[in-house]
Amino acid sequence: MTDMTRQKATTTLIAVWPGMGHVALNAGFYLMSRLQMREVPPIPASDLFDVQEVDVKDGLVTQAPPPQGRLFLWKNPKDGRDVALFLGESQPPPGRGAAFCARLLDTAARLGVGEVYTFASMATDMLPSSPSRVVGVATDAEGLAALKRHDISPLESGRISGLNGVFLLAAAERGLRGVGLLGEIPAMAAQIPYPKASRTVLESFSALSGIEVDVEELVRYEKNIDRQLTGLVSKIQSAMEVRTDDCENVVEPESPDEPEPGPSDADRARVERLFRQAAQDPARSFELKQELDRLGVFKDYEDRFLDLFRKAG
Repeated sequence: MTDMTRQKATTTLIAVWPGMGHVALNAGFYLMSRLQMREVPPIPASDLFDVQEVDVKDGLVTQAPPPQGRLFLWKNPKDGRDVALFLGESQPPPGRGAAFCARLLDTAARLGVGEVYTFASMATDMLPSSPSRVVGVATDAEGLAALKRHDISPLESGRISGLNGVFLLAAAERGLRGVGLLGEIPAMAAQIPYPKASRTVLESFSALSGIEVDVEELVRYEKNIDRQLTGLVSKIQSAMEVRTDDCENVVEPESPDEPEPGPSDADRARVERLFRQAAQDPARSFELKQELDRLGVFKDYEDRFLDLFRKAG
């Protein structure tokens, strides 16, 4: 990118998709909440997704809506860059990624985007009590130097699957700097939210971009999850120490916060109360997100949740 182009760039774009530990999406949702971002027109991409499933109601089959990608914007009140956030519900099928990246980058150009970030996770054998490392990749030497300057270890070798990596390459081909941040999660936590990694990814993003993000609420969330996972590890270790020929006497450890058959009336009332509070104060929306995750019903409420960030009128 030329110096003149850099001077015109006024926005930083973050693109996130579903992945292990909900690291990227929860980092995106949290950023939306703290910055009180507002939705802007979405990326038209429904034609890039094939029908993969159908909806059934009362025995009748209907076409399920295509995966959505929604775009949100924060206008910086200070002398600094705005932030755009793309939340992808799903990645396009093989062979459609390049076309999707082109459409997203066309929109990015209209927003004055000068650099792009992707967030992702990296599963290792770390223990829940250990710090979550962040490793990074960049598309140019200056970006790599920035990672090292902020003590973010570069990923020495390996592969980044899907658009988390491909989008960075597409951005670089248009002269935009791309940076990918990967938060470390325990392999045992791949299927549940792991906010510790979301928090460390956001801290790294904040250091690199200069965008201040208060992560106090994420810290409280991660302590709760860490306690649950540490308890699970202790139960597994205790079970492994059992020495008996009668396998029926061995009690299998429970997973943390196993979901109930469905939310109770009290749960639903609390959800409705949190929705009302978040509508009045969007900064409280991540509290609502945590509760929906705890109940295992976020997908049921996702559109309504994201609607909290639409501009009035």
